[in-house]
Amino acid sequence: MNDDHHSMTIASADGVRLAATRLGWHAAAATVVYVHGLLTDSSYWHPATACLHERMHGGIAQITYDQRGHGNSGRPDRRARTTMDHLVDDLDTVLARATGAVVLAAHSAGALVVHAWAERYPGHAATLAGMVFFNSPGEFPEFPTLPTHFRHVPRWLHRCRNTALLDAVAATAAAATERRFRRHSQRLGAKAHLVTADRAADPRVVTDVLAAYRGYVLTAGAAARLRGTPSFVVAGDRDRIVPPTQSARLADKLWADYETVPRAGHSLPHTQPEIVADTITRALEIAYRATTGPTRALHLDDETGRGTA
Repeated sequence: MNDDHHSMTIASADGVRLAATRLGWHAAAATVVYVHGLLTDSSYWHPATACLHERMHGGIAQITYDQRGHGNSGRPDRRARTTMDHLVDDLDTVLARATGAVVLAAHSAGALVVHAWAERYPGHAATLAGMVFFNSPGEFPEFPTLPTHFRHVPRWLHRCRNTALLDAVAATAAAATERRFRRHSQRLGAKAHLVTADRAADPRVVTDVLAAYRGYVLTAGAAARLRGTPSFVVAGDRDRIVPPTQSARLADKLWADYETVPRAGHSLPHTQPEIVADTITRALEIAYRATTGPTRALHLDDETGRGTA
């Protein structure tokens, strides 16, 4: 295995095993940590992380991880409920593996985990060097093109999940819904409105996560506390999951730089990795200038490829 590619198993606060990967130098001066969105896993970021790794010659670290119940991470006990607090604590545990200046990157509803983490751990959030959000909202995605009955599915699944006799029904229905989206994604590839992971997630975790996301909204007060962190919001003008107007509202709340990518949909990290790498590079440059002074910027050592100032 490449020395720059290291698989990790991280124990969460409640013992669930989180599968993670660090790409790049283990003691780098900067680390980008990635949070995936609905029905995906860490593999979603591979095109973008590979692009940035090549651009930086491995001079920064990048950490991707599978949220609990997704990808190669462990599944909670079927009787256990996965809450936003669990997702937030998992992110905080992963962030403890980061070195140097830390930039958080999130896709889609993964941004809600970042916002909730910043509320729960304001002291930790205050140390962030930057935040970058792709196709992201400040509340549950609007899914404007979905039929109305599909928009009610998460609420129905959650009610069944909380009824002992209907828990199995909810799990079966959640699995069927995810399978439908996954087959659509596999058939259409990058043209799909929602590019999903190849591996199915735990249906009970999916149900719980949907409920957690639906119940979260980035408040004005929480957003105000994040405005001191350099932030970027990038949307696709053809996004049918999180429409650009929803991402623009997030940018307004955070006072973030906002960009709309023409002819792009909901899967920017997967389909436009160069744009993702460009935006993260901007965040990293700001982080380096903040620590080294306004006249000095990030560059790479010709011999080692490590980031220096």
